Amino acid sequence: MAESKTLFFKQLLSGRHHARVHPVAGQMMNFAYLVGCRETGQCLAVDPSWDPRGIVEIAEENRMKVVGSVATHCHPDHIGGQMMGMDIPGVREITELTGGPVHVHKLEAAFLCAITGVSETRLMQHEDEDLIALGQLSIRVLHTPGHSPGHICLLVENHLITGDVLFVGACGRVDLPGAEPKKMVASLKKLASLPEETIVFPGHHYGSAVTSTIGEEKRSNPYMRFREDDWEG
Repeated sequence: MAESKTLFFKQLLSGRHHARVHPVAGQMMNFAYLVGCRETGQCLAVDPSWDPRGIVEIAEENRMKVVGSVATHCHPDHIGGQMMGMDIPGVREITELTGGPVHVHKLEAAFLCAITGVSETRLMQHEDEDLIALGQLSIRVLHTPGHSPGHICLLVENHLITGDVLFVGACGRVDLPGAEPKKMVASLKKLASLPEETIVFPGHHYGSAVTSTIGEEKRSNPYMRFREDDWEG
Protein backbone atom coordinates (compact mmCIF):
# COMPACT_ATOMS: atom_id res chain seq x y z
CA MET A 1 0.00 0.00 0.00
CA ALA A 2 1.34 3.41 -1.00
CA GLU A 3 2.63 5.43 1.93
CA SER A 4 4.66 8.60 2.40
CA LYS A 5 7.67 8.90 4.68
CA THR A 6 5.41 9.99 7.54
CA LEU A 7 2.14 8.21 6.78
CA PHE A 8 1.53 4.64 7.90
CA PHE A 9 -1.51 3.21 6.12
CA LYS A 10 -2.88 -0.33 5.98
CA GLN A 11 -6.03 -1.60 4.31
CA LEU A 12 -7.32 -4.75 6.02
CA LEU A 13 -9.98 -7.01 4.50
CA SER A 14 -12.12 -9.06 6.88
CA GLY A 15 -11.75 -12.77 6.30
CA ARG A 16 -8.35 -12.30 4.70
CA HIS A 17 -6.12 -10.09 6.82
CA HIS A 18 -8.07 -10.42 10.07
CA ALA A 19 -11.11 -12.40 11.30
CA ARG A 20 -9.90 -15.28 9.13
CA VAL A 21 -11.82 -17.94 11.05
CA HIS A 22 -15.05 -15.98 11.53
CA PRO A 23 -17.86 -17.71 9.59
CA VAL A 24 -19.43 -14.45 8.35
CA ALA A 25 -16.69 -11.79 8.29
CA GLY A 26 -15.32 -12.92 4.95
CA GLN A 27 -18.76 -12.79 3.38
CA MET A 28 -19.30 -9.21 4.53
CA MET A 29 -16.03 -8.09 2.90
CA ASN A 30 -15.52 -5.13 5.24
CA PHE A 31 -12.38 -3.07 5.06
CA ALA A 32 -10.80 -1.79 8.25
CA TYR A 33 -7.87 0.64 8.15
CA LEU A 34 -4.85 1.51 10.22
CA VAL A 35 -3.80 5.14 9.78
CA GLY A 36 -0.81 6.43 11.65
CA CYS A 37 2.28 8.58 12.00
CA ARG A 38 5.55 6.69 11.55
CA GLU A 39 7.49 9.31 13.50
CA THR A 40 5.47 8.76 16.68
CA GLY A 41 4.50 5.15 16.07
CA GLN A 42 0.85 5.90 16.83
CA CYS A 43 -2.13 4.95 14.70
CA LEU A 44 -5.92 4.91 14.66
CA ALA A 45 -8.06 1.94 13.70
CA VAL A 46 -10.86 2.92 11.31
CA ASP A 47 -14.04 0.79 11.40
CA PRO A 48 -12.32 -1.96 13.44
CA SER A 49 -15.08 -4.57 13.38
CA TRP A 50 -15.06 -8.39 13.45
CA ASP A 51 -11.58 -8.86 14.95
CA PRO A 52 -10.35 -5.81 16.90
CA ARG A 53 -7.68 -7.79 18.72
CA GLY A 54 -6.32 -9.06 15.40
CA ILE A 55 -6.26 -5.50 14.07
CA VAL A 56 -4.27 -4.33 17.10
CA GLU A 57 -1.85 -7.22 16.58
CA ILE A 58 -1.33 -6.26 12.93
CA ALA A 59 -0.43 -2.74 14.08
CA GLU A 60 2.02 -4.15 16.60
CA GLU A 61 3.61 -6.36 13.95
CA ASN A 62 4.28 -3.14 12.03
CA ARG A 63 5.76 -1.45 15.14
CA MET A 64 2.73 0.78 15.57
CA LYS A 65 0.51 1.35 18.59
CA VAL A 66 -3.25 1.80 18.25
CA VAL A 67 -4.23 4.85 20.31
CA GLY A 68 -7.88 5.15 19.29
CA SER A 69 -10.46 4.35 16.67
CA VAL A 70 -12.70 6.07 14.14
CA ALA A 71 -16.24 5.19 13.08
CA THR A 72 -17.09 6.26 9.54
CA HIS A 73 -20.70 5.45 10.42
CA CYS A 74 -22.58 3.48 13.02
CA HIS A 75 -23.61 0.24 11.35
CA PRO A 76 -22.64 -2.91 13.27
CA ASP A 77 -20.61 -4.46 10.45
CA HIS A 78 -18.26 -1.46 10.77
CA ILE A 79 -18.21 -0.70 14.50
CA GLY A 80 -19.61 -3.78 16.22
CA GLY A 81 -22.88 -4.57 17.94
CA GLN A 82 -25.83 -6.84 17.21
CA MET A 83 -26.58 -7.77 13.61
CA MET A 84 -28.42 -10.77 12.16
CA GLY A 85 -28.37 -12.48 15.54
CA MET A 86 -24.59 -12.05 15.90
CA ASP A 87 -22.65 -10.10 18.51
CA ILE A 88 -19.94 -8.44 16.43
CA PRO A 89 -16.88 -7.10 18.29
CA GLY A 90 -15.69 -3.64 17.34
CA VAL A 91 -14.97 -0.23 18.84
CA ARG A 92 -15.93 -1.21 22.39
CA GLU A 93 -13.39 -4.02 22.44
CA ILE A 94 -10.67 -1.97 20.78
CA THR A 95 -11.29 0.80 23.33
CA GLU A 96 -10.86 -1.73 26.12
CA LEU A 97 -7.64 -2.98 24.52
CA THR A 98 -6.07 0.42 23.86
CA GLY A 99 -7.71 2.89 26.24
CA GLY A 100 -8.04 5.40 23.40
CA PRO A 101 -11.07 7.47 22.30
CA VAL A 102 -13.55 6.75 19.53
CA HIS A 103 -13.81 9.49 16.90
CA VAL A 104 -17.32 9.85 15.42
CA HIS A 105 -19.54 12.49 13.88
CA LYS A 106 -21.74 14.16 16.49
CA LEU A 107 -24.94 13.05 14.69
CA GLU A 108 -24.10 9.40 15.28
CA ALA A 109 -22.62 9.59 18.77
CA ALA A 110 -25.75 8.53 20.64
CA PHE A 111 -26.37 5.64 18.25
CA LEU A 112 -22.78 4.42 18.60
CA CYS A 113 -23.12 4.33 22.39
CA ALA A 114 -26.46 2.54 22.17
CA ILE A 115 -25.36 -0.26 19.88
CA THR A 116 -21.80 -0.81 21.15
CA GLY A 117 -22.00 0.03 24.84
CA VAL A 118 -19.15 2.55 24.63
CA SER A 119 -19.55 5.35 27.16
CA GLU A 120 -20.15 8.84 25.77
CA THR A 121 -17.16 10.02 27.80
CA ARG A 122 -14.91 7.94 25.52
CA LEU A 123 -16.08 9.71 22.36
CA MET A 124 -14.47 12.52 20.40
CA GLN A 125 -17.37 14.08 18.53
CA HIS A 126 -16.68 15.81 15.22
CA GLU A 127 -18.20 18.07 12.62
CA ASP A 128 -17.45 18.68 8.95
CA GLU A 129 -13.88 19.87 8.25
CA ASP A 130 -12.58 19.01 11.71
CA LEU A 131 -8.96 17.87 11.85
CA ILE A 132 -7.85 14.87 13.89
CA ALA A 133 -4.24 15.40 14.96
CA LEU A 134 -2.07 12.31 15.05
CA GLY A 135 1.63 12.99 15.47
CA GLN A 136 2.78 14.86 12.37
CA LEU A 137 -0.43 14.02 10.51
CA SER A 138 -3.75 15.84 10.24
CA ILE A 139 -6.72 13.70 9.28
CA ARG A 140 -9.47 15.76 7.69
CA VAL A 141 -13.06 14.86 8.56
CA LEU A 142 -15.58 15.23 5.71
CA HIS A 143 -19.26 14.97 6.62
CA THR A 144 -20.84 12.87 3.87
CA PRO A 145 -24.43 11.94 4.77
CA GLY A 146 -26.67 9.86 2.57
CA HIS A 147 -25.97 6.32 3.70
CA SER A 148 -26.42 7.46 7.30
CA PRO A 149 -26.93 10.91 8.89
CA GLY A 150 -23.47 11.29 10.40
CA HIS A 151 -21.39 9.37 7.90
CA ILE A 152 -17.86 10.72 7.52
CA CYS A 153 -15.01 10.20 5.10
CA LEU A 154 -11.40 10.67 6.17
CA LEU A 155 -8.76 12.42 4.07
CA VAL A 156 -5.10 12.10 5.01
CA GLU A 157 -2.55 13.29 2.48
CA ASN A 158 -3.98 11.88 -0.79
CA HIS A 159 -5.69 8.88 0.85
CA LEU A 160 -9.49 9.05 1.16
CA ILE A 161 -11.34 6.49 3.29
CA THR A 162 -14.90 6.58 1.97
CA GLY A 163 -16.75 4.12 4.22
CA ASP A 164 -20.11 3.22 2.71
CA VAL A 165 -20.62 6.38 0.67
CA LEU A 166 -18.37 5.61 -2.30
CA PHE A 167 -17.31 2.15 -3.43
CA VAL A 168 -15.24 1.19 -6.46
CA GLY A 169 -17.82 1.51 -9.22
CA ALA A 170 -20.80 2.01 -6.91
CA CYS A 171 -22.13 3.81 -3.84
CA GLY A 172 -23.71 2.82 -0.55
CA ARG A 173 -27.32 1.85 0.06
CA VAL A 174 -29.91 4.58 0.52
CA ASP A 175 -32.80 2.36 1.61
CA LEU A 176 -31.75 1.88 5.23
CA PRO A 177 -33.06 3.83 8.25
CA GLY A 178 -31.48 7.28 8.29
CA ALA A 179 -30.43 7.15 4.64
CA GLU A 180 -31.36 10.00 2.28
CA PRO A 181 -30.83 9.64 -1.49
CA LYS A 182 -30.54 13.35 -2.21
CA LYS A 183 -27.93 13.80 0.51
CA MET A 184 -26.02 10.89 -1.01
CA VAL A 185 -25.94 12.76 -4.31
CA ALA A 186 -24.61 15.88 -2.57
CA SER A 187 -21.95 13.84 -0.76
CA LEU A 188 -20.78 12.20 -3.97
CA LYS A 189 -20.52 15.63 -5.58
CA LYS A 190 -18.47 16.78 -2.61
CA LEU A 191 -16.04 13.89 -3.09
CA ALA A 192 -15.94 14.53 -6.85
CA SER A 193 -14.58 18.02 -6.12
CA LEU A 194 -11.39 16.55 -4.60
CA PRO A 195 -8.24 16.27 -6.75
CA GLU A 196 -8.59 13.47 -9.30
CA GLU A 197 -5.42 11.75 -8.08
CA THR A 198 -6.95 11.26 -4.62
CA ILE A 199 -6.88 7.52 -3.84
CA VAL A 200 -10.23 6.01 -2.85
CA PHE A 201 -10.26 3.38 -0.09
CA PRO A 202 -13.83 2.04 0.34
CA GLY A 203 -15.58 0.40 3.27
CA HIS A 204 -16.29 -2.85 1.41
CA HIS A 205 -14.62 -4.86 -1.34
CA TYR A 206 -17.57 -4.76 -3.71
CA GLY A 207 -15.76 -3.64 -6.85
CA SER A 208 -13.25 -4.99 -9.34
CA ALA A 209 -10.33 -3.59 -7.32
CA VAL A 210 -9.59 -2.76 -3.69
CA THR A 211 -8.81 0.89 -4.45
CA SER A 212 -9.52 3.48 -7.12
CA THR A 213 -9.08 7.22 -7.60
CA ILE A 214 -11.52 10.11 -7.64
CA GLY A 215 -10.66 10.67 -11.30
CA GLU A 216 -11.39 7.06 -12.24
CA GLU A 217 -14.67 7.07 -10.32
CA LYS A 218 -15.76 10.28 -12.03
CA ARG A 219 -15.09 8.64 -15.39
CA SER A 220 -16.53 5.18 -14.76
CA ASN A 221 -18.89 5.22 -11.75
CA PRO A 222 -22.44 6.10 -12.88
CA TYR A 223 -23.42 7.22 -9.39
CA MET A 224 -20.85 10.01 -9.55
CA ARG A 225 -22.82 11.55 -12.41
CA PHE A 226 -26.24 11.64 -10.74
CA ARG A 227 -28.12 14.86 -10.14
CA GLU A 228 -30.45 15.41 -7.20
CA ASP A 229 -33.54 15.24 -9.42
CA ASP A 230 -32.33 11.95 -10.95
CA TRP A 231 -32.67 10.15 -7.63
CA GLU A 232 -35.99 10.55 -5.93
CA GLY A 233 -35.95 9.94 -2.21
